[in-house]
Amino acid sequence: MTKPTIPALRFAPTLWASLCHLLLMAGVIVLLLGRKPGRLRSEALVDAVPGFYTHVFNFSLSYLLYVGAGLLWLMMGVPLRFVAWAGAALVVANLGYEFLLPLLNTRDPLDAAYGIAGALLGFAWLWTVRRFGLAPIPETAR
Repeated sequence: MTKPTIPALRFAPTLWASLCHLLLMAGVIVLLLGRKPGRLRSEALVDAVPGFYTHVFNFSLSYLLYVGAGLLWLMMGVPLRFVAWAGAALVVANLGYEFLLPLLNTRDPLDAAYGIAGALLGFAWLWTVRRFGLAPIPETAR
């Protein structure tokens, strides 16, 4: 005898949420690729924030990890409070790595701030998607 399986995905993102999600992730990847001098580096951004590209890796890593896993969790029906706890863990990990692990890293509070900003912007996007951009998948379609 086999047990009936419970479908993993309970919600589907709407079209606008899917497109915005992909555009935001692509934008963050472009920022990450701008670390190397070349076509993807924004000189206007360097002029406005001189050290931006030295810290953008922490921002990008936090955002991409959080939003990538967070959207999947929301589609699976995980409550937003658990997704928020994951974001808080990411913030604590950022702070711990930047302040408590000097072994492979120099202590840099600005790196931690960029990582926290990535997690906070990621949470803002996930909250928006949960509130306005997810539609339940009908029981018959599961």
